[in-house]
Amino acid sequence: MSSAISREASGNTSRQQKPQPGWGWRATGLLLGLVLTLVGAGAVFVNAVQGVQATGLVGTRGTFTVHYCTDTNPSRKNSDYECGGAFTSHERADDDKRSGMLENAEDYPAGKKLDVVEGWPGSDMRFRETGIGATSGSVMWLCFGLAILAMGAFQVRKWAKTFKK
Repeated sequence: MSSAISREASGNTSRQQKPQPGWGWRATGLLLGLVLTLVGAGAVFVNAVQGVQATGLVGTRGTFTVHYCTDTNPSRKNSDYECGGAFTSHERADDDKRSGMLENAEDYPAGKKLDVVEGWPGSDMRFRETGIGATSGSVMWLCFGLAILAMGAFQVRKWAKTFKK
């Protein structure tokens, strides 16, 4: 005798698969993951180089004497200062001064002396500050870059798997 609640055993015991998102959504997810991965890798590279420069381990180190600073952000909401002045290398004579620009600066008064390193190879007369503040700033942005890189790699892996099924 069978109960009203009982079911007959069916021969098909396979589970029903979860429906996959459409092809367009999968391609969009994969593309977004690739973009995030490239942006993260670029941020990691740039901030790793700038961080090493900020420690003073590479490049030509010297002293930068500020002549003037200007705010290069036209909106005036967030100040972005660039300072002009004279660079004196620690390796050369004191009378060998070169004029140039200090990138990512603050509003320094004229005459302020700063420890700097010459910027990117091939960047004429561009200088960056050295020290704990500049290094910690680069490390912070490096960590953001690593987070973006990890998000992108996760998205690529997640969406690439959907194409294999």
